[in-house]
Amino acid sequence: MKYSYEILPRPDSLGGGWRLRLLEDGEEVGGGVFPPVDEPGVTRDDALADAFADAETEAYDWLDSRPGEA
Repeated sequence: MKYSYEILPRPDSLGGGWRLRLLEDGEEVGGGVFPPVDEPGVTRDDALADAFADAETEAYDWLDSRPGEA
């Protein structure tokens, strides 16, 4: 089996940030959304970078949990 992921930008109308797609043999089997968190003192760019890092961490955790992928 081939496991992969995609992290795609989400439209601002949906809250912005990123959409994670977890893929098994090209078919989506899970994922999630990672909007930027609005925090005092954090720029929009930094919030987007943090959200991307969260999505990427989730993807790596999932890949590590797949049989034969660790």
